[in-house]
Amino acid sequence: MDERIWTIAEILDKSGPMTADELAAQLKLSGKTVRSLIKTYAKEMQENGFCITAKPGRGFGIEITDAQTYVSGSKPQQGERTGIPQDAQERIQRLRQYLLEKDGYSKLDDLSEQFFVSRRSISNDLREVERQLAEYGLSIRRKPGYGICVVGRETNRRICIAAQRDESRPVGQQIQELVSRVLEKEKFAMSTMALDNLAVHLEVAVERIRTGHAIESSDGMQADLPERILEVASHIAVQIENMTGVAFPLPEVYYIAMHLNGKQMYRANAMTSDENLVIPQEVNRIVSDMIEHIYEAFRIDFRDNLELRMGLCMHMVPLLARIKSGMRMKNPILQDIKREYPLAYEMATQACSVLRNVSPNPIKEDEIGYIAVSFALALERQKAKEWAPKNILIVCASGKGSAQLLAYRYQQKFGKNLGRVQTCDVIGLRSVNFSKIDYVFSTVPIPIYVPVPIRQIQFFPTEKELTQMKKLLMQGKKGTVEEYFSPELFLPHLNCETREQVLEQMCRFVCGKKKLPDDFLQLVKKRESLAATSFGGLVAMPHPWKAVSKDTFVCLAILDKPVQWGEAKVQVVFLVSIADDATAKLQKFYQVVAQLLINAEIENSEIHSLVKALEIQEGVESIVEREMNLKLDKDSYSYYRFTMHIRYLIQRLMSGTQSETGSGSMVKMLANDYPKTYICAKKIAAFLQKQENWCCNNEELFYLMLHINRVCQKNT
Repeated sequence: MDERIWTIAEILDKSGPMTADELAAQLKLSGKTVRSLIKTYAKEMQENGFCITAKPGRGFGIEITDAQTYVSGSKPQQGERTGIPQDAQERIQRLRQYLLEKDGYSKLDDLSEQFFVSRRSISNDLREVERQLAEYGLSIRRKPGYGICVVGRETNRRICIAAQRDESRPVGQQIQELVSRVLEKEKFAMSTMALDNLAVHLEVAVERIRTGHAIESSDGMQADLPERILEVASHIAVQIENMTGVAFPLPEVYYIAMHLNGKQMYRANAMTSDENLVIPQEVNRIVSDMIEHIYEAFRIDFRDNLELRMGLCMHMVPLLARIKSGMRMKNPILQDIKREYPLAYEMATQACSVLRNVSPNPIKEDEIGYIAVSFALALERQKAKEWAPKNILIVCASGKGSAQLLAYRYQQKFGKNLGRVQTCDVIGLRSVNFSKIDYVFSTVPIPIYVPVPIRQIQFFPTEKELTQMKKLLMQGKKGTVEEYFSPELFLPHLNCETREQVLEQMCRFVCGKKKLPDDFLQLVKKRESLAATSFGGLVAMPHPWKAVSKDTFVCLAILDKPVQWGEAKVQVVFLVSIADDATAKLQKFYQVVAQLLINAEIENSEIHSLVKALEIQEGVESIVEREMNLKLDKDSYSYYRFTMHIRYLIQRLMSGTQSETGSGSMVKMLANDYPKTYICAKKIAAFLQKQENWCCNNEELFYLMLHINRVCQKNT
């Protein structure tokens, strides 16, 4: 029995008689729906020890006929499936399925009564159903006096029915096992997912033929179907006929063959001599265009990658068959692919744009996910080949010779894990360019700030320490989110109503800050037209169609209220632009940023920390410009070092750890020599205290003063 009947019973039992409209107001239903529910479940109510009857002049009341049965009656748990749809989404799904399987016309009043909602609700639902049907080449016909019905080819109708069924219930095991045996006997390669999908379609075909909806015409399905595939399809049809007693005429055999053609898995190492894979010229051209487009968009060169080319070609043969016949293939690992291989998925999305000549409709995400696997493999192979050994700086207090001895020992011990090895003493640290150094190994405490990780070592390290050092050198350099963001590209309050307004305002903003082409907005919109760039969790990452900027940057906007972004709501937007020559860092960038975005929650995720860090950095820079009476040169190396220090400072304060190198005693000395810098550093500390209740010790003040002084000198 429907859960809503129990709710009505509880209300009436507690409050006494009520009209249908009064009950409807509490249940957020229509009065008609309330009356329909009471009428429909009259018998079930009697079986559960109560009845709801009309009370003249007062509305509906409840009568308990069997108190024990009524009290012990089992009210359905929340979400338990009943005969009536529990929400609009379920109602739309069931309405679509009903219309697909229904012969003849249905009147809106009948549908309204059947689904226990108003005529207006059914009309609204039908608009969504009509949109979904259009994706399968189907439409709704309206005929005055008769009602509505679904029209379109039987093949399209079946594909639509199967798509919904694939998500709602498992396929019959008998058909699946039968098909599996035939394919194994025929040595016809097919993935498990494709086999499941084929079995669903065959189950639907059996049901449709039984109800008089056999495919009567081949309708061009036999065109371009290989004899081998037709032979396997015939064998499957015979076996299903024997099992079900349902005859499969020739057009139905062609229908099975069409599915086989779209699901065959090509494996070069499994081909027999008489089954050599011949790649059609059309497929070769499409794959070449894909790879060329990837080069133009990402500046990653796969043009000579034979493994990738063959992988794409073998996947493209059945994919084109599916596109041309309107078939769908569910991808159960789609979300995993998007999460683990964001760059590969983005490449696949862009690559699929070349298929517009083949299909007028955008390629579905499920198919994009399968293509992304090929790009993910290529990127992993490339990463393995291009793995860069780590560059280290060795700091030793006992002289240059000792440092060089350490360098020699490390090169002998770590070999291929080491790239360039530099040496210096503590005094020489100030003149070192750290932009190409991954780690500092030091035998003494480092008294100044350096922007890379420091590992304190012994001159004669133990085996345990050597093992730890090797592990450190072998792991990838971890990127931080903050290194790709700048306060000058931060929009904390953006008031927009639509996705288009967001893109226009953000593109206008970044074009005022960066040197970008005039058509930057159009390039961003072009990429958005392929597929929405929303990631879930109220987050989107739009970006231009191809690499057009001189440097990689991210503009972050926080919207005052969420806007519709494709099928999702979005409130945090990362507008990304990749540098023209960003090949080496591109994958790392996508990994760092995409991991931040996927399934993120604004209140408790790293996004919140990022926003906080940007706000704090913006506040710190404002204090420096005001107190030191200057305008920071944001293109200078000193500014870069200053911002990196502020970001590391924020990270330390967030984690509750501060520098402790023994340099705090020098604050008083510097305060006497640089009183203005000291006041500026103290005001920054007061700002951090007020904003986040963070307390800076003297060592942090000391480093702040050093960097403030340095950035001021460079600006003047």
